[in-house]
Amino acid sequence: MTVPIDHTLLAELEAQAPHKRYDYLLQQLVTTGEIWILVGDGGSVLLNSEGDDCVPIWPHHSSASAWVKDEWADCTVTAISVTDWQARWTEGLLADGISLAAFPNLEEEALVISANAFDEDIYDALSAQ
Repeated sequence: MTVPIDHTLLAELEAQAPHKRYDYLLQQLVTTGEIWILVGDGGSVLLNSEGDDCVPIWPHHSSASAWVKDEWADCTVTAISVTDWQARWTEGLLADGISLAAFPNLEEEALVISANAFDEDIYDALSAQ
């Protein structure tokens, strides 16, 4: 379910610390059941954080679409259901040694987390509802 977000809230979220954006990401994931990524010709786009490849993930279409520019101008904003994420993505990312950049802001600041730890946090967030 795509939920529009107003630009004021998006700007406020962008200014928050990475761990606060991560908490927001988990909250939205529980509410909407979706995780957003960018997909290009070679698959999901990757950021590099201190030598680690990371798939950036966002809580909604609006925050991900802000990244569709420059070298990612041809990318598509794509939603993945939480069910599909847990069934396919977690295992694939672990096998490939790829981490996650959770809700990066436009300054490329994000909480970097393993796919396994994210999966555990998803489970905890869904169980708490």
